[in-house]
Amino acid sequence: MGRRKMNIRHYHRPNEAIRANPLHYTDCGLDNIYLSNGFAIENFDGEETLSIADLDGLHAAIGLHIVLERKAPSAKELRFLRNELDMSQAELASQLGVTDQTVARWEKGQCEAHGAAVFGLRMIYLLSLVPDTERAELLNNILDRLKRLSEKDETSDSVTLSYFGEKWHSPELCAA
Repeated sequence: MGRRKMNIRHYHRPNEAIRANPLHYTDCGLDNIYLSNGFAIENFDGEETLSIADLDGLHAAIGLHIVLERKAPSAKELRFLRNELDMSQAELASQLGVTDQTVARWEKGQCEAHGAAVFGLRMIYLLSLVPDTERAELLNNILDRLKRLSEKDETSDSVTLSYFGEKWHSPELCAA
């Protein structure tokens, strides 16, 4: 299996000056992350310490970048997402319908995750970013729509679409 070239990713905080020398941020487990600002390196009792503003926000930004990429995540990126989800390999495998050994092979770079598993991981990660108070309502709306689909009478193949709000809408979206 050939090595995939990693693109360097730079992250910065809006309304904060960009530093001349970005910080190579490897504590997240990825080799291609650089911070343009949002960090401070200080001396504390003779040792250099690093502090990062809004570490959770930074990791969410990195995770969003990974799941919104068009390519399949690399082995290290898969491990990063799993760790951000606070799941074991077995827990993630169960969610994706694969074995824990499959997840381990993905994370070791022995094989690439297939399309359905990558899609599932992307959805799991994106849903993890939705606040708990809103997640249940969002999932209930999705489940209700899927239930209506299973109960729908499929006697007609014609569909009438509506144009409003500068967008085309299907009847299902208009009724929701």
